[in-house]
Amino acid sequence: MGALLGFFDEPEVDVSAHLAQATTLALVAIGLVIAFFVVRPELWKRMLFDRLDPRPAAVMRIALGLVVLWTFVDLTRDARFLFTDEGLWLTKMARKNYGGKLTTLWDPEHGFEHWYDLFPVLWGKFSILHMRSDPTFVYGLYGLLLLSIVCMVLGVFTRTASILAWVLAEQLYRYSPIFYTGGDTVVRVFLFLGMFCRWGEAYSIDNWRRNRKAILGGATTLPPLRRIPAWPQRLMMLQLAVIYCATGLLKSGGTWIDGTALYFSLCLDHFYRFPEQIYVATFMQYIGVLPVVTVWVRYWELLFPVVLIGMAVNCYERERRDGTWPQAPAWRRQLSYALMAGALGCGAIITGWGAQYYIPPRYIPWLPPQSFFAVFAGLAVAVCVLAVVVYFVVRDRPRWHKLVFHWLLGRRVWLVWGFFMHIGIDLGMNVGTFAEVMMAAYFAWPSGDEVGRAFRYALSGPAAPGEHGRPVRKRPWARRLLAPLDRLRYRAPGRAYIIHHNPDDTSVRHAALLRLWDLGERLRFVADDTVPSRKLVLEIEGVSGREVGAGAGRMLLRIFPGLWWLRPVRRIPVLGTAAGALAVVILRQRP
Repeated sequence: MGALLGFFDEPEVDVSAHLAQATTLALVAIGLVIAFFVVRPELWKRMLFDRLDPRPAAVMRIALGLVVLWTFVDLTRDARFLFTDEGLWLTKMARKNYGGKLTTLWDPEHGFEHWYDLFPVLWGKFSILHMRSDPTFVYGLYGLLLLSIVCMVLGVFTRTASILAWVLAEQLYRYSPIFYTGGDTVVRVFLFLGMFCRWGEAYSIDNWRRNRKAILGGATTLPPLRRIPAWPQRLMMLQLAVIYCATGLLKSGGTWIDGTALYFSLCLDHFYRFPEQIYVATFMQYIGVLPVVTVWVRYWELLFPVVLIGMAVNCYERERRDGTWPQAPAWRRQLSYALMAGALGCGAIITGWGAQYYIPPRYIPWLPPQSFFAVFAGLAVAVCVLAVVVYFVVRDRPRWHKLVFHWLLGRRVWLVWGFFMHIGIDLGMNVGTFAEVMMAAYFAWPSGDEVGRAFRYALSGPAAPGEHGRPVRKRPWARRLLAPLDRLRYRAPGRAYIIHHNPDDTSVRHAALLRLWDLGERLRFVADDTVPSRKLVLEIEGVSGREVGAGAGRMLLRIFPGLWWLRPVRRIPVLGTAAGALAVVILRQRP
């Protein structure tokens, strides 16, 4: 995708002179970081063993699952060619080329010589398709994979479905790596981490069934969401930062430095969507837009890990103000600072060596090459010192603190830019589902409250001028020019959907089941003696008349995200009534 463009236009770099020293320093830095957390175990516990709101992980489960489902559905047409013995490889040929130790430890006629031979095979690149890959078996496994992904998306037996999705996907990916790209590698990584994440605790059929049982069983309040362990989600965040930083480091060729890499990528017939886009890319390169974007993308990816620093600082400041940040004796704090300074010093030395070897002298003609090590190692140290100074300068200045840590280092800015970057990649380049799987990983980053606000925002409407903070713009040009932004920024709650229910206990509990679907907080409940027991009667605020049964279910499709899959047919006369009736059944109401 252009990450390696320019790689071959530079001579091969011989790093043997400092490879051993750099490796030793990297190990020392890792040891110092480990010692830091040994000295400050409360921070390790705070970082990995905290409990989190399950909503962000649940949204990521749905987004990632849909992308993985899309990936494998798209591969269905080529499954016979890629994965069966009637396609690219005979079973024994695939086993010989990609089966690892299975080739020597397993015989098709006699099996394993020893029972324990299975363990080194599983540790390697084992795939069940290296033993059997006839079409019937492969399509059966493929169908089971698709079913497990669907169950993971819906949240049906979520933990089992997540494990099956990863295990079965690995059988296909390990059979032959000839077809997959970087996007498939990201799929494998996040599916693996998803096995350990309890991402079925929200927005899932499992959670709905558990809450439904509690409500109908006599619970006096709505069951709260169960908080989940933080460490799988934090590892997902770290993994995304590592992917971006590594990609930025790979963009080290001359075309990324002179700003032509994206132009060449958009013009390659292997990548472009339409031949005509070459003319657009040429024009954008000529006026200087693509060179700026090229350089910006490179450094955005390279510096993406600073978002983790920004999140850590914002968390520290927030919990310090609340008095909930874990305390430690002064001697442990000072020792931990010294250990982290030592780790950063090791990194600075490695940075100097990297600059010495990988920055061509022609790009900095005014600096002698023999000075690269000292200059860039010193710059790395200076950046760390400057960061500490800036922190202490702005921490007591609210406006500057917000500018630096909320905007410059805030995850919203970096993730929004990444979102638009991947949309641009997807529109201009044919790279499979790489962009989609990377954006799906973004849902590990927001807080649960932010997810809740996003649903309320999606189910709200634009505020009228003068209402809900929206200004009344007197100048016609400002009113017309800023109206789209004002409509997006200033929102008003949508009309309330009033549920009339019988006041008996059974009706109250079945009406309460609707709250489990009300992510936009649009429902209001009114006890009404005239309504039959468990009858679904709906009234919309400001609209005359009431909807009953299937009609009420059809109206609820608008405000229940869990039923939006039925929404496209709600206005079709016959299908809309059927969808409303199905919604009533799903919602456990009486028509």
